Amino acid sequence: PAVDRVAKPRQEGDIAERVWAQVVALKPGKLRDTLDEAVVSLGATGVLEQVIVPLLHRMGDGWESGELSVAEEHAASAVIKEFLFLGSRPFAATAGAPGLVVATPTGQLHELGAAMVASSARRLGWNVTYLGASLPAEEIARAVLRSHALAVALSIVYPGDDPEMSDELRRLRRFLPEGMAIFV
Repeated sequence: PAVDRVAKPRQEGDIAERVWAQVVALKPGKLRDTLDEAVVSLGATGVLEQVIVPLLHRMGDGWESGELSVAEEHAASAVIKEFLFLGSRPFAATAGAPGLVVATPTGQLHELGAAMVASSARRLGWNVTYLGASLPAEEIARAVLRSHALAVALSIVYPGDDPEMSDELRRLRRFLPEGMAIFV
């Protein structure tokens, strides 16, 4: 019968393997298509938690082991960032929505953690000001003050490898209003 021919949704493990193969093969178009398909079967949060976060860990391991080139990592990161932002675009903040500034501090070039936070916050109704990677404390604080944000979210990768990070975070705290929440 026709019912037997209906395609079953792909399992998340299958999706994870497909996206990894597309990253390694440097196929950003196919990666984009697979992520779009995954939203239908897993939902936006499911894709984030079950596909993207594990993929980022695998990409880090692959880069470290030499299995993944810088070009492959950058291409996949660009697709993932675009996917996150386009997927959260329909969730426009309403008037009076709380403000959140999202960035990575000086020296932190990996911004996908920040992109995930910004996308998730938009879906939850926050008015997000996304600043991107490697901003000095003064610039983050300036954006907070200008946007009247209630909080700051920072994405930091390998803080132990950055001897200046503690000082940078202390500087940011000094520049922000007392009681301002900083999520790292």
